[in-house]
Amino acid sequence: MNNFNNKLNQEGNILSFDFGEKRVGVAVGNNITNNVHPLETIETEKKTERYKKIESLIEIWKPINLVIGYPLNDDGSESRMSLLAKKFGEKLKNKFNIAVYFVDERFSSSEAEIRLKKLEKNFKKRKYIIDQVAAMIILDSFFENYDKNNLIYD
Repeated sequence: MNNFNNKLNQEGNILSFDFGEKRVGVAVGNNITNNVHPLETIETEKKTERYKKIESLIEIWKPINLVIGYPLNDDGSESRMSLLAKKFGEKLKNKFNIAVYFVDERFSSSEAEIRLKKLEKNFKKRKYIIDQVAAMIILDSFFENYDKNNLIYD
């Protein structure tokens, strides 16, 4: 547990990902201020293009940690998407040598939809940014819970 806390006590930017097979929402936050902001939606099924874009974001933001939403079923069991998100996180960890943390994201997409309906009436615009907002919610959850034992982490 000490190693986990030491990594989290570093100060800097953190990138957060709402993983999907077609789209990946990305948000950035800083663990000094705990402010989070949407960055972009990576919309490609081609893994090489996806990782090239992520590499570009890592070069720009120089994150100290990466946070991945971990989609569990309502009852807390793993789903097919859980395993894909875990694989995605492990690939990022190995490729970029940055600590990866997983956060339960069971309701992040529905919460993002509720938030966006209040702000954006245009469905097409909402659809494009919903994954970014979900990534923000995941990162907010990380900031709220990182000193507790209810995160899944590597």
